[in-house]
Amino acid sequence: MINPSTKKNKIKEEQLKKTRINRILFLILSVVLAACTSGGGFTMYKSVAKEGLSIEPVIFELPEHVIDSGLKNVFIRLRNDSKYPFANIFLVARLQAGDQFVIQDTLEYAMAAPDGEWLGNGFTEVKESKLWWKEGVIFPKERPINIAISQAVRKNGTATGVVKLKGIISVGISVEDQ
Repeated sequence: MINPSTKKNKIKEEQLKKTRINRILFLILSVVLAACTSGGGFTMYKSVAKEGLSIEPVIFELPEHVIDSGLKNVFIRLRNDSKYPFANIFLVARLQAGDQFVIQDTLEYAMAAPDGEWLGNGFTEVKESKLWWKEGVIFPKERPINIAISQAVRKNGTATGVVKLKGIISVGISVEDQ
């Protein structure tokens, strides 16, 4: 014969387990949904080879729903780790509509503070930077719309650029409503 108090304890334990599992599932679902919400914007990342960011461009084709009418702000996103050897980065960003180059900019961004601390967001070794590129953009009618991003970093005193830039983990773009 089973002791009634033992049976009640087992039932309570099972209920507690179910409650814990439900709380964990709710937490996971909440995090996933929050991560997917972009607030009227579009963000896309592409991973970089282990050897580093090449001088060859990383190309992003923008989906049609992102380039509808209206003013947009365009950001470049970088994820770097502690292997990145410089305090700044030089990037070449190009917007192309169909076969036509619309604009190309050479940009410099700080990656570290003067004391050597990495800029950007993140609690671990990886830092994420959201870098302004263009404000108030109206995309042309020609399609497809592509954004190409490449690096143009050089060591001091050298004319040739760094072929593979270590420490950049991924490159991305964001297009947001203004």
